[in-house]
Amino acid sequence: MKKNFYFFRHGQRNGIDFESTLNKTGLAQADKLKQFLADKNIEVIYSSPLKRAVDTAKIAVNNPNIDIIVDDRLLETTFGFWYSNEDTMQQKINDNFNRIKSCLDDILANDEHTNIAIASHGGVTRALCWACGQEIGEIKHCECFRFTLDNGNWKFIERFDTKIEGPNEYLEACKLQQTHD
Repeated sequence: MKKNFYFFRHGQRNGIDFESTLNKTGLAQADKLKQFLADKNIEVIYSSPLKRAVDTAKIAVNNPNIDIIVDDRLLETTFGFWYSNEDTMQQKINDNFNRIKSCLDDILANDEHTNIAIASHGGVTRALCWACGQEIGEIKHCECFRFTLDNGNWKFIERFDTKIEGPNEYLEACKLQQTHD
């Protein structure tokens, strides 16, 4: 049976807190993603437990009757390991990828739906695309990647960009924090 998968990153957020919420730009991005997904017949959403991912999913799919299944394996990793030695860094990258892929493998093994969305974070979305055989570079907020799975074969179908950019409050907060360190 052919399945459609829609992997998307959450909308832009306020600040750098772990539980930061969507900002005005992020809300507009999620609304634009909703227009793209409107005719895709999404039946179920898997999401990172972070509020910005869950809220993006709720807005983008816009159907209270669709289950949002939260899975901790869809959490973004912290990137402090980039500053460790090369062996440690590679092991953490592998562990991160394997954690995310295990979530996708469980969905494939246990979910009967044919139109599945996954709301998460930039690194997680990149890993999901990689698991489906597509190398992706930078991923913008609310950017969505559609894949099909047919008889065990993944096929990349399309990439949707909201084309909504705003001041990146997250990066500005990081810069501000660095000036105070």
